[in-house]
Amino acid sequence: MSADLPTSAAAPRHAPRWAGAVARIASRARVALTAFICCWLFVLPIVVLALSSVATHWSGTILPDGYSLRWFERLGQPEWDALVTSLEIGLSVAGLGTALGIALALALEGRSRRGLGALADALVMLPNGVPSVVFGLAVLIAYHAKPVDLSSSPAIVVLVQLAIVLPFCYRCAAAALRPELTVLREAAASLGAPPAMVLRRVLLPQLMPAIRVSLALGFALSVGEIGATLTVYPPGFATVPIVLIGDIERGYYLPASALALLLLGVSLIALIVIAGRARQMAGRPPAGA
Repeated sequence: MSADLPTSAAAPRHAPRWAGAVARIASRARVALTAFICCWLFVLPIVVLALSSVATHWSGTILPDGYSLRWFERLGQPEWDALVTSLEIGLSVAGLGTALGIALALALEGRSRRGLGALADALVMLPNGVPSVVFGLAVLIAYHAKPVDLSSSPAIVVLVQLAIVLPFCYRCAAAALRPELTVLREAAASLGAPPAMVLRRVLLPQLMPAIRVSLALGFALSVGEIGATLTVYPPGFATVPIVLIGDIERGYYLPASALALLLLGVSLIALIVIAGRARQMAGRPPAGA
């Protein structure tokens, strides 16, 4: 009986090693498969877009027949105006959406998810449950005549995009309102700090990560929004997605690729600036500290 003890004691030692090796191989296989799927779905289309923007001709071959910057050189004033408009609208919508999202999250903080609190929360999230084209048409019909006629103003684009972006900004702020943050605010108020000081020196520094996410997400959604914008945009107004739709409908894929790549690059730079600026504000000591 004692002779069996070494055998029975040695068995569990080899099983975990084999199981651990299998688990590591399976984990690496999952990572490799996930990376492959992500590259196939996201990275490859961007690479193809970049190659299309510098291709002289590309049809029926794996790589373009030649490379040139002529599609960038052919970008005219309408395309550059559309790019500037997209950036202006995107920054405006991101800023307004973040400010309103924080205000709504603070107003609904601690409210029961029943009755008025539930109704307000549902109204804020309503644009997420409506197709953007339907929502754009509803806004256009509602604000196309006096006393509130926005049909010929770029403000209607800001309005419709703000409604689409606001739910995401609101959720970013609401998720950041942790219970300990409420305790800090109440402690500061009990020490005699006025509401403006509590907001500036206690609340906003703690919410800075959520503000960064909200600004970046709002900007990215606004710059790429097309459904509602295409429904409501006034004559003479164009963002880059609107110009791209026109080029695609006419079969101008390579010029559209150049403009799309330019929008992608400018958007990435803007997102880096937003994140860097917000991080700098988060690390700055409060006034009077």
